[in-house]
Amino acid sequence: MNSNLEVIKRGSMKKILGIGLAVLVIASCVSKPSKEVEAAKEQSKAEQNVLQSEKERVVNISDADLELYRRNIVVKTMGDDYIVYEYSDVRIDKVAPLASRYCYETNPGKKAYLRDIYMHKNHKRRATFDCVDLASE
Repeated sequence: MNSNLEVIKRGSMKKILGIGLAVLVIASCVSKPSKEVEAAKEQSKAEQNVLQSEKERVVNISDADLELYRRNIVVKTMGDDYIVYEYSDVRIDKVAPLASRYCYETNPGKKAYLRDIYMHKNHKRRATFDCVDLASE
C-alpha cells in the first residue's frame, strides 16, 4: 500500500515539475516589447493626442473630415512667417483655415496670405501661405 502511495506521489511530483518547467519555458519565450515597439506606441499616443486636440480646436468637423485631413494634408516646411502644405484629394479652401490658424498661433494679429500653388510629384499640390499683417502694408 505504501509503495502504491509513493508511486502516486512521484507521479504527481513529476506532473507538477513538468507544469512548472513548462511555465518557465513559456515565460522565457515571452519577452518585453522592444524599444522600437514602445517608441511606436508612444508615437501613436502622441498622434492621437494631437488629433484629439485638433478636433477640440476645430468646430463642426466630423471624424470623417478629420481623418481625410490627416491623410491628405501634410506640412512640408514651416517658418515664422510662412508655411507650406502638400495636399491631394482636397480643395484649397479646406487647407486655408489650417494656414490661417497656424499664422494666428505663431504670429498673433497676422493672417494667412496665399503666395502660390503648384503641382508637385504624383499630382500632389503644394500651397505656400505667408503670414502677413495686411493692415500695416
